[in-house]
Amino acid sequence: MRYQKSFEQIRWKIDTGFRLLCGPDRDRDNSTTFDGSQRAVVRARGPQSLLRTGILVIALCLGGGMTPFPALGADANSAYEKALTSFHQRDIEATIIHLRNALKADPDHLASRLLMAEALIARGDGAAAEIELNFARSLGADADRLAVLFGESYILQNKYDKVLETIRPGNRGRLIETQIAFLRGQAYLGQRKLANADRSFARALELNPDHQNAMLGRAQVAATRKQYGAAMAYIDQALQGLTPLPNAWLMKSQIYKMQGFPREALTAINEALALATDHLAARLTRAALYVDLREYEKAEEDVDYILERIPREPRAKYLKAVIAAATGDLGESREKMDEVINTLRAVPEEIMKNNPSYYYLAGLTNFQFGNLDEAREFLQEYLKLEKNDIGARRVLGALELQAGDPMAASLVLVDAYREQPDNPTILTLLGMAYLEMGNVRKANYYFERVVSLLPTSAQGLTNLARGKMAAGSISEAIQNLIKAEQHNLDSTRIKLLLAQAYQKAGDHKKAIAIVEELKKQDPDSSFLHQLHAVAVGLDGQHDLARQSFEKALELDPENISAHIHLARMDLIAGDVRKAIDRIKGQLGRHPESVVLMTELGDLFTKAGQPEEALFWYKKAYSLDGETFATLAKLAEGYAAVEELDKAIEVAQSFTIRFPEDKDVYDLLGRLYMQANDPVAAIKSYKMAVEYAINRGEALMALGAAQLRTNDRKGAASAFRKAIAWDPELREAYIALINIAIEERDRLNGLELLKSLRKITSGSPAADILEGNLYYALRDLDKAEASYKKAMTIGDNPLAVLGLFKVYRDSDRLPRAIALLEKWTEKYPQDLPLGLTLGTAYKLDGQLEKAVVHYETLLKRFPDMPAVLNNAANVQFLLGNEEKAVEYARRAQELRPEDVTILDTLAWIETRRGRPEVALPLLRKSLALEYGNPEIKYHLAVTLDKLGRRAEALRPLREALQSGQDFEGREEAEKLLAGWRQN
Repeated sequence: MRYQKSFEQIRWKIDTGFRLLCGPDRDRDNSTTFDGSQRAVVRARGPQSLLRTGILVIALCLGGGMTPFPALGADANSAYEKALTSFHQRDIEATIIHLRNALKADPDHLASRLLMAEALIARGDGAAAEIELNFARSLGADADRLAVLFGESYILQNKYDKVLETIRPGNRGRLIETQIAFLRGQAYLGQRKLANADRSFARALELNPDHQNAMLGRAQVAATRKQYGAAMAYIDQALQGLTPLPNAWLMKSQIYKMQGFPREALTAINEALALATDHLAARLTRAALYVDLREYEKAEEDVDYILERIPREPRAKYLKAVIAAATGDLGESREKMDEVINTLRAVPEEIMKNNPSYYYLAGLTNFQFGNLDEAREFLQEYLKLEKNDIGARRVLGALELQAGDPMAASLVLVDAYREQPDNPTILTLLGMAYLEMGNVRKANYYFERVVSLLPTSAQGLTNLARGKMAAGSISEAIQNLIKAEQHNLDSTRIKLLLAQAYQKAGDHKKAIAIVEELKKQDPDSSFLHQLHAVAVGLDGQHDLARQSFEKALELDPENISAHIHLARMDLIAGDVRKAIDRIKGQLGRHPESVVLMTELGDLFTKAGQPEEALFWYKKAYSLDGETFATLAKLAEGYAAVEELDKAIEVAQSFTIRFPEDKDVYDLLGRLYMQANDPVAAIKSYKMAVEYAINRGEALMALGAAQLRTNDRKGAASAFRKAIAWDPELREAYIALINIAIEERDRLNGLELLKSLRKITSGSPAADILEGNLYYALRDLDKAEASYKKAMTIGDNPLAVLGLFKVYRDSDRLPRAIALLEKWTEKYPQDLPLGLTLGTAYKLDGQLEKAVVHYETLLKRFPDMPAVLNNAANVQFLLGNEEKAVEYARRAQELRPEDVTILDTLAWIETRRGRPEVALPLLRKSLALEYGNPEIKYHLAVTLDKLGRRAEALRPLREALQSGQDFEGREEAEKLLAGWRQN
């Protein structure tokens, strides 16, 4: 029975502000992970499960806020079970009929969508299967299972590049990794990369020595190399399996044909069809053999059989044309050949050069008139002829900055810097370029050089202050601004920046004093009254803030920003209608104001009216379709009403018009992740990296997406590039350390921890991560020391959790319980560790104490699904079945998509004699998390109780072959042994 536990893989924020994720527990219970989509996804990774990076989202502990999974109708469930029976009987057409009935009853029946894809793959229709898989992905199907099925559909469509690009090896369960290794072997084979293919097939056999298809893959490699003896040996090995595959006979037939033995080939292919009469590839092979043997009537029977099922199959059409020509029907032959062709088409200046100064003059002139593109072109042409003109490089660098391309600016200016390393103008421009790119460390290096050269330069000091603010060094920024003000007492810009710095430092009184001084100098400035309102508002003086905003409007009734601030204050005060009416009133006077439209959309969003919000976002985008901010609002609007496909569509159309806008690719990446399409997200994030100014941030997003597809190698590469871009990017170090923990890489992990400690002094992050590393390495003494060291900095829940696991695994469970009891007494609102204490009581056999503890938690958190789930488990173990069912059903109502909760309810129902109720719950659970061995074990027991032991054997074997530990494994092994004896 699985328990949802506390901090197992819960994302959170360390007090320093960067992300750190606690690793999962390693006991026989399963772990809970959370992602930004706020859908709890429960993984059963056993002792192989480790750390991930992320944000604090205790989604499972929150009731509501999710789109419920559609209820599974009885008609859909009944039709699905019939389809599954037909599928196991290899009656693909009957399977598809039953599935159509299921999907007619419930179009969102996820299990039916997945089985439909499998049936279509079995029928050879990869394109149709891909469509079904896209539906399943939108419904939240398990990513690992989707990876395999998408790979199979791509192979059928000869999309080998797509397989290798999107279906990558990782650290999933053994079953999935075996299938992925095999799929990659097929793709390499399709590309005729034989050595890579053979390695992939060998890897599949390493994971599963009985993988018949991998044997056939090696046979195909050998046959392609014309090593027919070795090929036949692999095939014969595959045929020795308990259930010989038709494909083994198919390949044997094909090798016989290659060797010039058509009759032997025909005998072998008939063996294949005896095992599977609907094997379309075998029928196609036999039809071709019959054509070679001039047995056209028999050939035509097979061709017609194929075309009846796949009317546009080009190879069958080709054979039909050949048969027609051979039998004298040239008209039909020509017609069919045309169809084949169409089907395949459907598959998928001298004076200027003699006078370089003219280029320079043209560049400067265009620059002055704002024609930036032309100016850049002229200056670039000039520098091709006059490479050593530093002045021109300086101008071009400034121009690139003004044009919004700091990367190009930095490339031009670095060359100028090499020639004139003490030129303050070049240094300033370089600092500005790197600040734009988000590389604050380099920016501040150049700004500091300017200040060392010109220590009394107000501009230099101001630029350095901006850099320090960007780096979070607010006190240094304030010191530089105070110096700058001393050298330029009348600079309003410096004073405003200083006020902003004080606000960031939390010193609101000083910020207010500066703005009030400026307001006295210019009492009729609406802008300054607005700034004063913001300053006093941040200081908590809301009535005075409202008065200042109203004074700003009295001085300038068209001050839209003041209207917006007042509307937001109305919203905070709970007067939604007044806020909306205020913005609508302004829209009446400014009907084309995109700012007001998007603000109105935001107000409706905050008021819980997403449809109204979407209307105004659409209207804003129709007037301003060239601004990313407006696009982002529209995409958010579509996502809020669950129209992700439209959000993606509008974002993609934006990329056509603005193909170098980094932000839109980042948006697309997030949308694809929401749509459960991490492969497409990765492509978008790669484009974002290509066009990003701050590549560190973009590379972090890319790496996070790659982790979603288990591409740890790609993710690690992205995180290392992020560090190369910004050596103080703490999130990248943490991500790499977590990968090292997953791989139990002591050397690399400890080296990375040294680097992290240098940039995180005073934080417990490095100590906790070190503890996690030693825990993964099963060095419990060192893990304990690291967690205790973290606790010396202050109370830390992750350190407490780490200590709990160390005590538990070193047979000190009473000490672990005492530790958790002390923590929960001090922090009774800490639900995650409260759940962990309940689990600890259960592990120690103190079921009554666990029940009392969970009942206490339920009084404090009455609608928390995780508490209800765990309470249900313990109640059932104590024999309180009705109470257990009540709690489990309440949890499932609150969190209908949660795999742990579905499995808990199902397992309770199975053991209380209601397997027919449990079955659809388990089917749904596996559709969401296919690689979970515990669910497969529960499914096997449930099927057996329904009298379907033959069908139950497959999930039971898969559970035990997964290589993962799970609660009930010993019972599962005994069960399988008993079934074998019977």
